[in-house]
Order: sequence, then C-alpha cells, then structure tokens
Amino acid sequence: MTTFLNDSFTGDSTSIHRLVGEVRRHEVPVYRCSRSLANRALSDSLAEDVGRLDPSGPDSVFAVDPRRAAGDPVPFLPKSRLWTRDEQRIAVEHFARVVADGELTSGSAIGEFEDALAEFLAVPHAVATSSGTDALIIALRAVGVSHGDEVIMPANSFAATENAVWACGATPVLVDIDPVRHTLDPALVETAITPRTRAILPVHLYGRFADVPGLAEIARRHGLGLVEDACQAIGVTGVGQHSDAAALSFNPYKNFGLTGKAGAVVTRDAEVGVSARRFAYHGFDPERKNVKEDAFGLNAKIDNSTAAVALGLLPRLTLNSYRRAFLAKRYLDALEELAADGTAVLPAFTPDHAWHLFGVQVAAGREARDAIQARMRTADAVETDIYYPVLTHRQQTPLHRKHFAHVALPLTEQVHARVLHLPLHNNLSLSEQDRVIEALHAAFRATAH
Repeated sequence: MTTFLNDSFTGDSTSIHRLVGEVRRHEVPVYRCSRSLANRALSDSLAEDVGRLDPSGPDSVFAVDPRRAAGDPVPFLPKSRLWTRDEQRIAVEHFARVVADGELTSGSAIGEFEDALAEFLAVPHAVATSSGTDALIIALRAVGVSHGDEVIMPANSFAATENAVWACGATPVLVDIDPVRHTLDPALVETAITPRTRAILPVHLYGRFADVPGLAEIARRHGLGLVEDACQAIGVTGVGQHSDAAALSFNPYKNFGLTGKAGAVVTRDAEVGVSARRFAYHGFDPERKNVKEDAFGLNAKIDNSTAAVALGLLPRLTLNSYRRAFLAKRYLDALEELAADGTAVLPAFTPDHAWHLFGVQVAAGREARDAIQARMRTADAVETDIYYPVLTHRQQTPLHRKHFAHVALPLTEQVHARVLHLPLHNNLSLSEQDRVIEALHAAFRATAH
C-alpha cells in the first residue's frame, strides 16, 4: 500500500473524486486538508484511520445503520434516515441552544454559517436564504431580471427553476440539452438569444456541473446575466466561479439537508452580493434594519435556528460527499455489464459531480423502463423513482400551453423517457446497494424475454 502526501485536498468534488479512486486502489493517502469547517469530519477520518473510508476498514463510515433489518424493503429515500443518529443529536442540540437564547429568526448563527459556506466554496459572498427557490429568485433579481425579460433554461428540472423565472415577471425560454452532460447545450443557447433575453439559467442536473465556462463566454459576448441553479450541486468544483451567482438548496432531501427549507446565493461579485442581501430582506439596507434601499424585497433570509443547525452539521458535508461518490462508483462498477451490452446507459464517473441522484437510462425506452421499475418494486421490494416525471414544457396549465405548446426538445424528451433513478443517499448501506444492483440485473433479464 502506497503512502503519499497531498497538500491540495479542499473537499470539493474533484478532490473527493480523487480520494474515491485512491481508496478503491487500496492506496493510503496522507492529506493536509483545508481548514474549512465542512471538511472537519472527513479530515478527522483521514488523520485517525484511513481504513474508515474503506468499507472493509475498522469503524467504517459505511457501517450498516442499526435501525435497519437485512430483509427490509429498500426505500428510495427514507425520511427517517436522512441523518444518522449522531447527526440527529447534533441538530437537536444546536436547535435547543437557539431556543434557549430566544434568537429563532435573527442571530449570529446566520453570519457564521454564511462565512463558513463562502470559505468552503471559495467565494467571497454568501447570502443564506429561506429556500433554494428563494435563492434562485433573489439571484435572478440581483443580476437584473425583471418583468418582460426572457431567461434561457432547460426543461428537465424541478419546477422551482421555472417558478423563479415566472416570479421575476420574466418568461422561461427552453433549450435542449447536450448529449453527454444532459445540461444546457451552449451552442443551442446562443441560437435562442433574442433582444428580450436577460439571463441564462443552467441547472447542474442530478449534481453534474453544466458547461458554465462555455455559457459564461456566451453571456459575456451578449451582455447577459448568468445564474447557476446549483441546488443539487453543493461542493461541485467550479460552482460560483464563472457566473454572476449560484443558488444552493439545503432542503432536507438534498446532499446537505437541514431542518426545513433553506438555501443560499453565492457570488464573487460584491455588487450582486449586496443586492441579493437587500432583496432577501424587504429591500432594507443590510447595515440599517427598516431603512429601505430598494422599493421592495422578500422576507427570505434563513432563520437563525436553521443556520445554527447548519453550523452543527456542516463539518460532515464532505464526509457525506465522499460516501455518495464512493457509492456511485460502486454502482458503476457493478452495472458495467449492462452498459457493455448496450441495454443501459450509465452516467460517467467524473470529478464534476455531487451525485445527488444516480440515473440509469434504459436503452429500450419508456415501456421497458416502466416494466423494470415495476418488477424491482414488486419482485424485490426495491423502490426507484423518476425525477422529474413531467418536463416543464409538458405541464398542462394555461400558461404552459400558451408558451410551450409548440416547443420540441428531442434529446431532453428521449433521456426523460428512458431514465430511472436508483436509491442513493448519505446513509444508504452497502447491503442495500447490493440488493438494488441484484434487482436491477434481474429486472433487465426478465424484461429481455
């Protein structure tokens, strides 16, 4: 086993990706981690016993949760296991301190969390918000999006992305995805720009980084704002580095989840940061409460109680990121045969991914995908899901029919009809993952006949 020194471990997706490869090759890395609060638990694991990062190591971080029996059904995302018992204890303790102080809405935890988040993401400005949706609205407003504007975005995202555009009084303009990342295709974005276009809004789908550098060049050339929907991409290398702003989500079901809805706007631009902070709190001057600098704003700051919980849980962020990446690589290795024979298309194991979701494409199409999903549920008690079941331009409200009735996005629609999402969360056990893998192989075999 090889021992070596690496001075550049920051806890971002690139360093996590490298660490997964090293552990799987049975190398023993000796790291100097950055001092970011988000790295604390992973740094401790590296310092104490790197074997904890290997499933076979002593006191492994992949130890099976004692609340679960071996033969239980495998849920897609169990609410009772979003946090470990230790994480639950930490959250309760931090919340209790705020309750005792009475600082539930405003307090020092907000600024401390914003500073820690900015340090981890290597951006100078972070504004913590009451949800990821609010973060998107605030970021779009901060770059100048308003009534009558157009914002270019993909159709394969959660409704919050389009809703943020509508909330600004603007109109979403839907563009197809590239065939590799399944995120906005820069070449198609450029053809969709009109005199009304005000901003570009890429989504880091399932945690995979969109081609933000390519989109940034287009935005610069046309004088447009660029806001990243990074709500599934906490910790991904490059988030907030090439755009005007990025929006994050800390919904309980995200990679870094809190006690309720929460999010953040992060930016390198001081003016955007100040504008976001004003708009997040009624348009007030950030230094003078109740004194307006903007005509209006939202009541969308994170609560001090939620920020206090965030400070308690943040030290485990990169450790959980490592777990997700390791499990993703384990899926890819175990499902390689399906990709080799052309029956499935697997995501690439790349350093620009947070692995919020793990999607497998069933090459035979929607009917085969649906049959595989049904068989895994009924024959093996393994739950899967489809994110998102209805694409933006296929929603049937009067507003959507008016704007998108004639929109065709061939690649987006093809991928959407074939994708199936397998369980992947911070506390998925190896035995559960093995059952998912076995069930998927069995379902492919059964539907092939």
